[in-house]
Amino acid sequence: MRGAVTRTMVGGLVAAVLSLPGPAAHAIDPPPRPGAVVERILHVGGKQVPLPEGRWIVAGSAAVPYEGGARIGAYGAIRNVVLFHLRGRAVDAAIELNTNELPVTDGWGIAEDCSRTDLALAAVRYKAGWDGSCFFVTHTLTQARRMPAAWEEAAAFARREGLVLSPEWLTVGMRVANRRDVVDARYHFSTITRGFEPALGTAWAGSPWAAARIEREPDRLAFARDLTEWGMTFSGFVESGIKRRLDPEATLPMPATTAVRDTRSVVERRLAALADLQRAGVIGREQYDQQVARLVERGLDPGSEVVDPATVALYKTLSYRPMVSLANVFIDYYWIGAPFAAGVLVLLQVTVNTTKYYFHELAWESIAGGGTRRDSARTIDFDYFGTNS
Repeated sequence: MRGAVTRTMVGGLVAAVLSLPGPAAHAIDPPPRPGAVVERILHVGGKQVPLPEGRWIVAGSAAVPYEGGARIGAYGAIRNVVLFHLRGRAVDAAIELNTNELPVTDGWGIAEDCSRTDLALAAVRYKAGWDGSCFFVTHTLTQARRMPAAWEEAAAFARREGLVLSPEWLTVGMRVANRRDVVDARYHFSTITRGFEPALGTAWAGSPWAAARIEREPDRLAFARDLTEWGMTFSGFVESGIKRRLDPEATLPMPATTAVRDTRSVVERRLAALADLQRAGVIGREQYDQQVARLVERGLDPGSEVVDPATVALYKTLSYRPMVSLANVFIDYYWIGAPFAAGVLVLLQVTVNTTKYYFHELAWESIAGGGTRRDSARTIDFDYFGTNS
């Protein structure tokens, strides 16, 4: 009895703490004002969003609902913000941000793009319960379709100011989420201001920036590599920002542009690295030949797959239940000697044992007090600008 009371008190205390509105910053951060100039850090919804060096103009800001809000609970609104970095009258880079205004208690999740296999890069830094961090590199095409609310405002701002928006961008997307908050930031970099001719009239999959084609273009590949290295570092700043741990005096770099282009493909560079290891005596001739053969045959694909646990459970259930039922048929027939009676007994066993197991699980949950974990990372997306599919 005392243990039950203690669990109730602790559970009530935890629920009360989780239901608190969170740090005062959630209440005092004013919405970003269109036209404002921001440097280093954007404060929004109680979070810090890191900005690369330079002056960033808030081109659009809107509070929008989330269509899947029933899964999240009371999150206030999603703050959708667009910022421009200018080079002359051209928009050199744009940041597309989505973040929750109020903290929640049941987590957010990672972006679907972080799990795709048709992007230049998609990497999950970690995904443990409610906590998740991932980033990806892809190309985004500007299309004349319905834009998110902040982008509609940003496009109108660009028209008023006579700014030029690129028809295509190379995008580094970053998602950081925990039980309370989410920061979904997409950093778009104009390909035009970096000297690349736009592939007008080309579908997303047919673009020279597509993962299947970019190796044919050494300059594009080098730029994508620069962005990848930048994103690996910068995503750590996004993780710090969701906890409000950014240094307000620090200047964070824009992506570097490689001065000397390495025109070799990724596979060619890896082959050269293997040759260096073999010449240095780190690996023997036999290991070198084996790894070269695998690299030529499969490229960078490691050839391994993670099996879905739900699929494994299904296969084990389908194989286990018939095996047990068949064994029961022979055992019952051996002792009873009547085929019909043995078959009826097997059906009763299947029905009774399944029901018995279900109530056993309910009783175990009630006694242990643990309940079912709800901290599995979801896949949640917002409304985004342009197209990357």
